[in-house]
Amino acid sequence: MHFASKDLSGAEAYRLLAATVLPRPIALVTTVSAEGVPNAAPFSFFNAMGSKPPVVAMGIEPRPDGAYKDTPANIIETREFVVNLVDEPLADQMNACAATLAPEVNELDEAGLKSIPSLEVAAPRIEASPVSMECKLLQTVDLAGGGSIVIGEVIHFHLQDRIVSSLDPLRIDTGEHNLIGRLSASDYCRTTDRFQLQRPG
Repeated sequence: MHFASKDLSGAEAYRLLAATVLPRPIALVTTVSAEGVPNAAPFSFFNAMGSKPPVVAMGIEPRPDGAYKDTPANIIETREFVVNLVDEPLADQMNACAATLAPEVNELDEAGLKSIPSLEVAAPRIEASPVSMECKLLQTVDLAGGGSIVIGEVIHFHLQDRIVSSLDPLRIDTGEHNLIGRLSASDYCRTTDRFQLQRPG
């Protein structure tokens, strides 16, 4: 079966992407507004895009009226954000942060998430997250349909000690952080069922 993108609505294209590009890592993004109000929201159109400098990117859809949601509005205003990765114990609280709330509401409080200060950005980190990345905004790319791509440079990585198996050389034990992934609709997946393939020489 074939679908020409020019014949699809935005909702249909989203449905095709969300149900076929699987699994997707989840960025639980924390920001702070210019007025100092913390915000947290999950994004699964997200991934790492480069390593020198380390770069992450996420796709953001607008509100139905075309306006920015709180997270991109805060990022554009302050040029800072934190990506907190999500393991299974954080799943319910991450999902609670997806609720549509007024800009003056602190989603971290609403979801019962404890935050801790970052080192270089005003946005807090989520204490329970196994991996948090402090980011500075590099660029936003506006899309024709009103969405945008936010590109950020990671200026600090924070990992729980149990994840780091060696410092010299640096080695990360991916079996320790047990991140979850987003599938389609209300479906998520675990990363505990694994297999290995050796790259050819």
